[in-house]
Amino acid sequence: MYERFAKLGIECEFYCGVTFDDPRIANHITGGAQRVWSYTFGHLDMIQRFVDSGKEFGVFCEDDIYINKNLPRLLPTICKHFVEHDLDVLLLGYLLPFQVTKDHGNYPLIVSDDDHNISFHRFDNDLWGAQMYMYSRKNAIRILAKYNLDYAIQSIHNPSIIFSSDWVLTKDGNRALLSPIMAIEDNSTVYQDAGQRNFHFNCFQNHFDRDTFCDL
Repeated sequence: MYERFAKLGIECEFYCGVTFDDPRIANHITGGAQRVWSYTFGHLDMIQRFVDSGKEFGVFCEDDIYINKNLPRLLPTICKHFVEHDLDVLLLGYLLPFQVTKDHGNYPLIVSDDDHNISFHRFDNDLWGAQMYMYSRKNAIRILAKYNLDYAIQSIHNPSIIFSSDWVLTKDGNRALLSPIMAIEDNSTVYQDAGQRNFHFNCFQNHFDRDTFCDL
């Protein structure tokens, strides 16, 4: 991942993640939910680092992605539209087995920037993936105040409360997705479930192009 970002001239900060013996996990939950809490707290810790940095925008990524080579060139334009449309969260990477077009009925168009060949779209709760997403500083502060350890503990006893990055961190707020996609899973993860395996492979196959993505 260092090489992939470096090849595009992007400086990034890596976070080592949250282990199961972290007190936020070990003192409160066991079993399969430990993994969900681990990666969700990992995202929240990255968001906290962003807030501490004082920067205006934060881009958060998973560690198994290919990056669109156009991202460095497009970021200023992406930030401009982000502000103009008062977005809280923008998905730059997500799981869809097709590409979102400007006239796609299920993903209503917010704005099309034909000069840069990008478009912003609304999305519903059935869209998954936290491969790469952008926050505003204001939204990051709000998210950290809401999705904390107390919220996670409530989710143990209340099934209507969900503590998972895919469910809440990518969907809470004024949200949009960017097309074309800026990050895709690199197809290195092995999924035991056949349905998951096929779905993730189809997502990869429908977006990956060696001319577009940095694939070291």
